Amino acid sequence: MRKIGIVTEYFYPHLGGITEHVYYSAKELARRGFEVVILTGFAGEKDYVKLPKGLRIIRLGKSMPIFSNDSYAKVTVGWNLGGKIKKVLEEEKFDLLHIHSPAVMTLPCLFGKYTNTVTIGTLHTYFDNLILFKIFGKTVQKYLDKLDGIISVSPSCIEAMSRYFKLAPYKIIPNGVDTEWFSSPKGKISKYDDELSNVLFLGRLDPRNGLDLLIESFPLVLKQRPKTRLIIIGDGKLRPLYERMADTLLGKSIFFEGAINQERPDYLATSDVFCYPATKASFGITLLEAMAAGVPVIAADNTGFRDLICHEETGLLASPTDPQDIASAIVRVLDDKNLALKLKQNGLKMADEYSWSHVVDRILEFYNEVYQRSRGVSFAS
Repeated sequence: MRKIGIVTEYFYPHLGGITEHVYYSAKELARRGFEVVILTGFAGEKDYVKLPKGLRIIRLGKSMPIFSNDSYAKVTVGWNLGGKIKKVLEEEKFDLLHIHSPAVMTLPCLFGKYTNTVTIGTLHTYFDNLILFKIFGKTVQKYLDKLDGIISVSPSCIEAMSRYFKLAPYKIIPNGVDTEWFSSPKGKISKYDDELSNVLFLGRLDPRNGLDLLIESFPLVLKQRPKTRLIIIGDGKLRPLYERMADTLLGKSIFFEGAINQERPDYLATSDVFCYPATKASFGITLLEAMAAGVPVIAADNTGFRDLICHEETGLLASPTDPQDIASAIVRVLDDKNLALKLKQNGLKMADEYSWSHVVDRILEFYNEVYQRSRGVSFAS
């Protein structure tokens, strides 16, 4: 059976969309009999998940946070990192290398530099302008030129990258969602299971994820619906700032729960609305998770989310700069039960189309296409 190496700067204990994508796609590939190795940095903490048979991790260097594109990104550092990567490639002898975010430092670019097998990259990020690509564009282009094929989770990622680089043949294959897990909670969160309506935010507490706008909008919600609370799942260096923004509502109507992983389906089951007003997004895997849990979704009207949400059909899109618009959308879903039911039912149908089984079918189809073009044989026959 073929061996696949998956390169990523983002993996547990770091939480986020790329981590979810890597873990669940790798898990599904391992379930189908492939030998899968995740290649990532060492974060100095215990892993969150138990790896299934056929899936293992090799950690290289130390994973460090850096601020980029209005978010805290990850970069791996360490002595002789290039030499260690070359050794891994020599020892593992991957049939295919799959690099996530192939244009970023350090692991993606270094693996791209030293790979000598069929290599595919997945684009995850939308950005308006990155000065680093203007400065180091020629160097990054050399790494991208070694890719035999590219997967993009949304058209917006291709649009952003095409401004700076010439890209290999690509295919749009979206993020997926573990529909079974999110639709089967253990139960509701008892302390929030009462007569109040619950609005849920779930995401890293980074500037681009729009939590400041949601907090600013919440007093406007409470004026119309006093029996409403905001539950915030996620953590980050800016948490103290957001807690100060909550002011007198902190601990009364606005509650910070910190980083949550295994209880996410339970929090979603306890919620009446999921609101994610991110200003920048490539796709929105957390929106899919809420849909899979049967929770009506409100999201910011941005490029990435428009690729996923049809306004007033699978969710509501609101202004990413206007707290009144966010508040009005929240109140509308809470007050209009017919609308809430429509968004829930349509969201469930959409989430089913993005199950990991379906998404990995498409990934393997692309593996076969690229492998046939590069090596003259099928990858998974």
